[in-house]
Amino acid sequence: MTETAITHTHRLSPVRRTAAALLLGAAVAALGAGAGRAETDAAATLDALTAPEPTGSIDSDAPAANVALPPEQPAPAAPAETSAPAPVEAAAPALAPLPAAIAALLAEQGPAVRLKITNDDRAALKAFYDARQGAPLWFGAGRFSPKADAAKARIAAAADDGLDPKRFRLPGRPISDDPQEIARAEVELSAAALAYAREAWGGRVDPNVISRNIASRPDPFDAGAALASLDASSDVAATLDGFNPPQPQFQALRKLLVEARGAQADKIERPEIAFGKLLRPGDEDPRVPALRARLGLAGADDDYLYDDALAAAVVNFQIDKKIESSGVVGRQTVGALNAGAERKDDAELIAINMERWRWMPRDLGATHVLVDLPAFRLHVVKDGQEVYETRVIIGKPTNQTPVLSSAINNIVVNPYWNVPVSIALKELSQGSLRGFEVVDSKGRVVPPGEIDWASVKAHKLRIRQPPGERNALGHIKFQFQNRFAVYLHDTPSRKLFGNDYRALSHGCVRVDQPLEFADALSGAQGLSGDKLQKMIGGKERGLPLTDPVPVHLTYFTAWVDADGKLDRRKDLYELDGRMAAALRGEQLSPPPVAPPPALPKIVRAKPRPAPEAQAAAVPPPQTRPSPSNWLSRLFGDSRY
Repeated sequence: MTETAITHTHRLSPVRRTAAALLLGAAVAALGAGAGRAETDAAATLDALTAPEPTGSIDSDAPAANVALPPEQPAPAAPAETSAPAPVEAAAPALAPLPAAIAALLAEQGPAVRLKITNDDRAALKAFYDARQGAPLWFGAGRFSPKADAAKARIAAAADDGLDPKRFRLPGRPISDDPQEIARAEVELSAAALAYAREAWGGRVDPNVISRNIASRPDPFDAGAALASLDASSDVAATLDGFNPPQPQFQALRKLLVEARGAQADKIERPEIAFGKLLRPGDEDPRVPALRARLGLAGADDDYLYDDALAAAVVNFQIDKKIESSGVVGRQTVGALNAGAERKDDAELIAINMERWRWMPRDLGATHVLVDLPAFRLHVVKDGQEVYETRVIIGKPTNQTPVLSSAINNIVVNPYWNVPVSIALKELSQGSLRGFEVVDSKGRVVPPGEIDWASVKAHKLRIRQPPGERNALGHIKFQFQNRFAVYLHDTPSRKLFGNDYRALSHGCVRVDQPLEFADALSGAQGLSGDKLQKMIGGKERGLPLTDPVPVHLTYFTAWVDADGKLDRRKDLYELDGRMAAALRGEQLSPPPVAPPPALPKIVRAKPRPAPEAQAAAVPPPQTRPSPSNWLSRLFGDSRY
């Protein structure tokens, strides 16, 4: 036993070897005294000292805490009895290395402060991992789980969703088992998943940056709920996809976006030919390389000679297109070459409109009204199916109809039209008040002739047009809360609905068939078109809806039709350019502010010089304020 023990002691660290030697000496002394039990005790103690050391220890030579080493002196003949140590309170269980590293990474002053994530996302990540005591979401046995691989693949495909995948930093596979390295990859993937979910939900462009007339806002994003859904998900790719808008139009646009990006290579292979002077065989022209490429011929980019080979290809093209086959390239030939030669890059346009869908409410309403501004159409939708459609007239580019979501809560029959200052100054300042009423601050109608216009105080009077056939709002209007003071309404100017271009109003939306629209909107609530028709001609009546109906004034310049084709609309308010720049990450100037109506200054007429003989007899002329003078002082700014 002694030889075996000596052999074991050579494998120990110096400190433990010293302790083992002392105990071995005690065992030998006990053997010499014939104490067999001492041999057994010493052997057990020696086995404990020679056991394997714990892995991951910081300093393998350091003794365990609170253990006193025996003095370096000969051992006594027998071990002295010692009193039992005082009981020590059990410490709280320490976190495992990886959870501890995750907790340290997300600490207030931890390395995660350097991660490029928003403060809200950092707080959400910290709360998420604190609740699970640092347990990883994406790692198992020190490596990415299949769930993590699926999440990374879905986020990497963000371009198909109209997003920029470069905005989501995906971690690589850790190259070691270092808990700190694994913890950083874990947190980075959670941060990337959360950032993707946030942008897929509400977009990456603030609508206020694009226009002051956009009041649409996405539903609030709950970062904590998003992380919880990722944790509970058995199909994390589908969960991430679910943060995108669910509307069928968004899904259809996404499909066309993938197709459009796949077709961009064709655009490079089939360039457009610029119009210019007639191009004849033997000429040199910078358009020749593009012409050669368009017709599938090889040649150097700096070879501008219109040679015989190219001329023959042009003649064959002209014969095929039934154009005079002279070989001369003029406007007709260039137009035919460009027809279908360049695929329009629709990817940017589609991505712009996908972003606009992210500003829409997730739930448009089981029954809702959608006003499609660029298409000049109004739709009533019930349970996903269109039940009514009609034409509308919208605001001019200088008086834009706002983009917003609200709910129609009131129908007014025989409405008054309270004239906004923006219209009064332009439309009424040069005319009379015939057909209009002046109302004081107490709601009383005041005859215009009894008003001292020179001393009227601002906002003490207002002008309105009474109900009737000539009323600008027609016989009915549909009200909904909004900060722009716009609404849907009838109009006496019916012939304008026959125009293809109908951006003609001062901001409100004129409805072609308001009574039919009322049938579809509120007929189920007892306010049918027939009932409203019987009320026309009396006093103004407000009829609140029992169940307000959501209404969405939208601005989509790309729409997928019933055949799956892309319908490109005119960018009436010139917003697409700012949208494209914002999506590219460019810094935009503040959106333009519509100038307020010019308020004319009150100019008092000066008396003409009079002869001295007539000076006493001729009183100074009295100046009556012009209509523009008093109009400029009566109204607060509003829209129509």
